[in-house]
Amino acid sequence: MVAKRDIYDAVDDRTDGMVTFLREFVAIETENPPGRNYRAGARFLADELADRGYDVETVDVPEAVVAEHYPERTDHERVNVLGRKAGEQEGPDVHFTGHFDVVPAGEDWSTDPYDPVVEDGRIYGRGASDMKSGIAASLLAVDALEAAGANLRGSITQSMTVDEETGGFTGLGYLVSEGYVAPENTDYCVYTECFDSSRICLGHRGVLKFHVTARGEKAHGCMAHDGANALMAMNDFLGRVDEYEDDLHDRTTDLPVTPPESRRADISATMVDAGYSENVVPDRCRATFYRVLVPGETVESAREEVHALMADAEAATGRPFEYDEIMFAEPTSVPADCTVGRTYTENILEFYDETDPVVSPGSDDQRFVVNDAGIEECIVYGPGLLDQAHVVDEHVPVEEVVTAAKVMAASTADLMGITE
Repeated sequence: MVAKRDIYDAVDDRTDGMVTFLREFVAIETENPPGRNYRAGARFLADELADRGYDVETVDVPEAVVAEHYPERTDHERVNVLGRKAGEQEGPDVHFTGHFDVVPAGEDWSTDPYDPVVEDGRIYGRGASDMKSGIAASLLAVDALEAAGANLRGSITQSMTVDEETGGFTGLGYLVSEGYVAPENTDYCVYTECFDSSRICLGHRGVLKFHVTARGEKAHGCMAHDGANALMAMNDFLGRVDEYEDDLHDRTTDLPVTPPESRRADISATMVDAGYSENVVPDRCRATFYRVLVPGETVESAREEVHALMADAEAATGRPFEYDEIMFAEPTSVPADCTVGRTYTENILEFYDETDPVVSPGSDDQRFVVNDAGIEECIVYGPGLLDQAHVVDEHVPVEEVVTAAKVMAASTADLMGITE
């Protein structure tokens, strides 16, 4: 048995080591797209897990699977990492999982995004919040549990995956499809995505990303009557999307999606590409859309609605429209009173006066565990700050990581039944 005070002290004693680990981890440029340096990131994590006594396995994703989801990126290998350690006594199987790909850093940073610095108690660098700090926290939590003298019951698995930023199909999605995360080997799962240390996240809205292309006929601008303007055909379609958006806003959810303004279905036109020159009637116009689904909607029903809009636009303009899907994610959520959710909430309240569960406005890899593996005991809990995801000068407060690690460690001890 172990006292929570001893767990907390063990986390504090290892704070400097966690900061060193996180700085080295963030320095590995695992940008996605396209998926750079995944092998180096996986090797770094595998070594860290091995040093901590985990049984380590690296899982290479076959090129054919990569081609199915990311046909333009098959020249970048996909590698996931798992580490597992078992206690001497029977008990639950607890699985921590997080992704180690990051979005491209972009420009205008105050410092090099891949040469992390610590200033005013914050670690700056791409991925500091989203979400390499989540992986750092779960590793620190188990380190502290063992250092505090806890004898594990059951097992702990840590998985670190790729491609969450572009759908996760070759990351956690692949591990689920191959049975690495299944009801037979996972009782409780914590996805360590950035929602800050003060709350758990129960799920997320769904998303459907797609292109629609209007086809026309090219002509000289001074003889436009010889052509068919694809841009104007797209204008008709965009008008229908605008009306569709109003209808979607009437589809709401009672789930605690944050911010509250996001508790509804939605669609946005995000990019438009057309034209060759100011004197050429364009023969194609491609628009990109981001359709958000609330629980109760399905991706298939959303597809049908988009195709109906395309059919109406074709009938009105006489021009053909084509649909090209980028990715999709079904909505997902778990009950607030699930065992892992209640346990984490109780331990969060050791550090905060109040806490309320939330649901993400976007989508993440939790859906693979809940929807595909059928594991309802799965929440999202991690130290990164949601408002720091994908921004310039991304950072995470060191104290956030420390607090999250204490909650993770204490909750794991409670789930295993080894707390005094």
